[in-house]
Amino acid sequence: MLKTALRPRSLAFLAVALLVAALFVALSTWQLRSSLSSSTMADPAKDRVTALEGVVQPGEPTSAQQADHVVSAEGTYVPDSTVLVPGRLQDGVSGYWVVTELRIPGSRQRWDAADSDLGIAVARGWVASAEDAPRAPSGRIRVIGRLLPTDSPQPGQHLPAHQVGSVASAQLSNLWDAPLYSGYVAAFAENPADEPAPVTRDGTVAASAEPMGEGLGRLQIQQQPTDTSVHALNLFYAVEWVVFAGFAFFLWWRYVRDEHLRRQHPEQYFYFDGDYFWDEAAQSFYYWDAQDQCYYYFDDQPAVDARSHTGDPRATPRSDDGAHDD
Repeated sequence: MLKTALRPRSLAFLAVALLVAALFVALSTWQLRSSLSSSTMADPAKDRVTALEGVVQPGEPTSAQQADHVVSAEGTYVPDSTVLVPGRLQDGVSGYWVVTELRIPGSRQRWDAADSDLGIAVARGWVASAEDAPRAPSGRIRVIGRLLPTDSPQPGQHLPAHQVGSVASAQLSNLWDAPLYSGYVAAFAENPADEPAPVTRDGTVAASAEPMGEGLGRLQIQQQPTDTSVHALNLFYAVEWVVFAGFAFFLWWRYVRDEHLRRQHPEQYFYFDGDYFWDEAAQSFYYWDAQDQCYYYFDDQPAVDARSHTGDPRATPRSDDGAHDD
């Protein structure tokens, strides 16, 4: 079989199979890169500052489409409402989020079920130690940050006073005894409402913006991936192209195998209604073609020219009507 594989025709077929397989592998690599890049897409529109009431309304849950928007909200911080959320990482260091209720004036009119203005939980920033948490500023404050869906409540039996396990709107609503928006804001900036907002010309938060409060670190909250719908499909296509590349080599192997078997057992591959003979020297069957007036091997190569044939076939003729060509 190795001799058959090294024939020029087989090697030419192998070269074609290698070329086709290389093309398929290149397509597979492209699909794999597409599947990975699709999982890191973000929506630039969500990084432009939008008024809170333009993104989510009081009494409505914060959906995946609304989450990650950078919003601006104005109101006053409720005194003594600050709680700490432990176990929050900032630059690889574990610390605390400082969370305070921002009461938003006029929000009662936007929700019929509310009997007072609503508040929204604001994660104002990060501190390394609970003792470093600053007091919330007084007066009317503008907060700009990323809107996030509410966390699930976490057990806090072993936490010190004024600490909670997560930023869960339902839990904080009970703790503060006030109606709240369903989500919360991870603040990037705080400033007095009567001052210009720290926003660039393209509508994004200025790099110099920061929270109000000594020692309070600005939160680093990025968008979550927003478009992963084609991830699995691209991955399937990548695997499919690899299978096609393997199939190209399978076709070459099948061709070599069939050629080898055809040479070993030609009577299984040809239908011949007549006599054929065995050539011991060539180790092959051959037959007489009356129209061409010459002998042929079963691989269609001339065996003996009729004009040079002076004797009988080298073996006793035999007939086999059962042989056929696949």
